[in-house]
Amino acid sequence: MPEDPLIDGTKVADIQVSTKYPIVSAFEFEFLKSERAVLERLDNCTIYMIAQRPLTYFDEVILKDGYIYFKISDAKHQPLACRINLVSAGICTADETVDIEVSFFSKTPGTEQPFRDVGAIKIYKLDGSFVVWWSPQKILYEMIVNDLPVEVDEDGDPYAFLDFKIHYIGKAFSQKVWDRLTGHDKMQRILTLQGPVGASPEAMAPFEISLILLSVVGLTDVPELNSLGLTIPDGAEPIVHKIDMRDEEALYRFMNEPLVALGDEAMTREVEAMLINLFKPAENDIQYKNYPNIEGGMRSKGYSYTGLTVEQLPAFLYSDHHAISATKPE
Repeated sequence: MPEDPLIDGTKVADIQVSTKYPIVSAFEFEFLKSERAVLERLDNCTIYMIAQRPLTYFDEVILKDGYIYFKISDAKHQPLACRINLVSAGICTADETVDIEVSFFSKTPGTEQPFRDVGAIKIYKLDGSFVVWWSPQKILYEMIVNDLPVEVDEDGDPYAFLDFKIHYIGKAFSQKVWDRLTGHDKMQRILTLQGPVGASPEAMAPFEISLILLSVVGLTDVPELNSLGLTIPDGAEPIVHKIDMRDEEALYRFMNEPLVALGDEAMTREVEAMLINLFKPAENDIQYKNYPNIEGGMRSKGYSYTGLTVEQLPAFLYSDHHAISATKPE
């Protein structure tokens, strides 16, 4: 009998996701969602997590000799002593004067340095034009992800302020993420039912409940012939593709062309279901117990199994069931 020209092929994939904007509190998001520059950075975010950690704030803020001195604190960990030189950071030139505004969590803001319980630092040019703003979480993100030159006490640990408990995971594929989160019933439920977990006198749920926004940024397609190197977890049946070896183009396509285009909704569905299945957030009604057998995910596109790589995540995410460590720069 002639040799069978059809051989079996299987594929697995790895989806890469990344943060595109710093972690923001629910309180901050209400103001940021109307800023055009912010919305442009959030355009491709399709996965969001509603999380919580103790209120993080700037403490002992001092403006002196071109520096901003401050401590990042949460009334739980050892405060992180920092300073930033505005010229070295590219905020202004050596001969330029800027206005620095501080916003307070406290209902009775301080009038003299050092300023306490500061929620944000904003910098403007003398003509009133806006330059930059930092919350504690935003400056930590810029330090870790974008190499903002902030000097930190040698014994300090920025990651001590970047641990978040996951309450809910959702997707926003068919509409912009800021529209999806406006009036979000789960967000309102969490804000209503979750009390503050921090020890700060100013701790309130809207200041502690935070949004972590993820974008799908890449796909790695791994083909195998005759399943020689295929490794999939229990419960995921291989999806077998028949490849006609007489057709060189068919073999080339299978070995070199992904089964799904970057940006396809199947990738967002897969990531959402995978993360919910791992973290099992209390506020997610659907837990995807049959994952990876989900409707509209990567198996529907022909992948036997899909892994996940999280990039540019300056945070430790956890629940009672799972944890993901921060992505630390090398």
